[in-house]
Amino acid sequence: MDKICPICGAKSSEKPFVETFCIECRPSNIKLPKKIMIERCNRCGNIKLKGGWVPFSDETVNDFVSSKCKGEFESATYNWRKETAYFMVGTKDALVRIEKEIPLEFKKSICTTCSRRAGGYFEGIIQLRGKKGKIKYYARFLKKQLSKTTFIAKEEDLKEGIDLYVGESKPAISLLRDMNLKPKITRKLHGQKAGKRLYRTTFLLRF
Repeated sequence: MDKICPICGAKSSEKPFVETFCIECRPSNIKLPKKIMIERCNRCGNIKLKGGWVPFSDETVNDFVSSKCKGEFESATYNWRKETAYFMVGTKDALVRIEKEIPLEFKKSICTTCSRRAGGYFEGIIQLRGKKGKIKYYARFLKKQLSKTTFIAKEEDLKEGIDLYVGESKPAISLLRDMNLKPKITRKLHGQKAGKRLYRTTFLLRF
């Protein structure tokens, strides 16, 4: 005997049913954010998610918005360009796609890295000394690698060699260790922040 949908009057012989409703009329309990706002750096394009800055990509934004949706659905996807979320609801044997609008706004901001770069901030200095050819080779290589994890605030060509001013010391320490280079390291106190001492580190490399 056919079931009849109490909302649209469709019969179970005409379309799939979930309990007493047809798949298209079945009530869905989906909770959506009224609006999503994401900070985006107007210099490098990175976005701030969960308190940290990450590279922008369609997938990253879409996954973040999808994670904010709760309720009864089999799966959820989001298209930020269309500001539309797509939900598969029902049962595994009878699923239907439901579309919901979720407005998204990018708020112009400036990330920590770009702010520091603009202000000439640096935590370390890599001093390259020795033969000119080797110095230039390692300077190019270090700049390329460090740009993946931090930034070079300044480069100085000196009579005695090259100085690279590095935004953050930790990436420099890791890179030099991975390269099996053993610099002479000195640290100098240059201030305090929130009661914590701040140091600048000098890495002296001789070739």
